[in-house]
Amino acid sequence: MSTAPPIPAAAAPPGTPDPGDGAAVPRRLLIGVSGSISVLALPGYLNAFRLAGVERITLVATRTAERFLPADTLRLICDAVCTEDAHGPGHVALGRWADAVLVLPATANVLGCFATGTAPTLLTSTLLCAEQPVVLAPVMNPVMWRTPQVARNVDRLRADGHQVVDPVPGLAYEVASRTMRPALTLPSAEQLLAACRTGTEAEAEVTG
Repeated sequence: MSTAPPIPAAAAPPGTPDPGDGAAVPRRLLIGVSGSISVLALPGYLNAFRLAGVERITLVATRTAERFLPADTLRLICDAVCTEDAHGPGHVALGRWADAVLVLPATANVLGCFATGTAPTLLTSTLLCAEQPVVLAPVMNPVMWRTPQVARNVDRLRADGHQVVDPVPGLAYEVASRTMRPALTLPSAEQLLAACRTGTEAEAEVTG
């Protein structure tokens, strides 16, 4: 009697961090989600982070981010979602809970608010309460990215000890023209988790 062959393990998607590379993976990851069409890529990143060993993921979403991915949809793919209408434990507790904080994607508006200490939303309030350096993954129109205003905000955040991971040149769908155009896209999950690890290790050295 023949037996069915074993089912092979699913292959990790390209760019998935290697859980066996020896670096510490943040156990509790807080992800700020702001309003860019790139938020539609978020489920793939969450899957990659879990494959790498992240145990708990909490999202803090802006109202505009919810227009792209509603909170009820996000709750299917993470452990908790906090929004402008449902703050959860609140910005102070969220900042304390996280082993690492990542903003994915980070819009020009969020960069500007965080760089200047302005906190009009739950997300920006939470960033100011983070007890470790924040990792930000900006994505926006290339013209916006090259403006001196955005450059000043990025420089300010880096001078304050945060990590701004540069976007990657590529092709992406542009909502304004409804065509594929040269654009700035999100870094890989591997790059972002490596930045989160660096921030976590730096914080451990300070508090250890």
